[in-house]
Amino acid sequence: MKVVFSATQSKKDQRIRVKLLDPQARLPTPGSAKAAGHNLYANEERTIPARRQEVVATGIAIMPPKGTYGRIAPRRGMAVKHQIAVNAGVIDSDYTGEIKVALANMSDQDYQIQKGDRIAQLVALKIVESNCYQVPKLQMTD
Repeated sequence: MKVVFSATQSKKDQRIRVKLLDPQARLPTPGSAKAAGHNLYANEERTIPARRQEVVATGIAIMPPKGTYGRIAPRRGMAVKHQIAVNAGVIDSDYTGEIKVALANMSDQDYQIQKGDRIAQLVALKIVESNCYQVPKLQMTD
């Protein structure tokens, strides 16, 4: 008997499943052949005021590979050139709502996001299942 695994059953399938919630939303794309993350795109125009934060919609929902979670990471160019940081970067493996990116403007000038702009990176990271427990002391740091 031959067993065939579907994409949802296979432990070897490391693809991130993406649902476009809006016909104009863009599928995340890697920046290069060996990129660690996939670019996330704004699905709306938004101004991030100086020294403030705004949440920007991507128009997508995801399901990361089995045993992983999604991490929203900053884009180097936005961080270095424009002082735009990413906040709230964890997408739990069981969250299937729209991905929205919390962008914080650390500069003294407003920053304009256009629909279709690359605003962050999506990285799939392994989950280490663990529990917390209390101990009387910990080894001191050197």
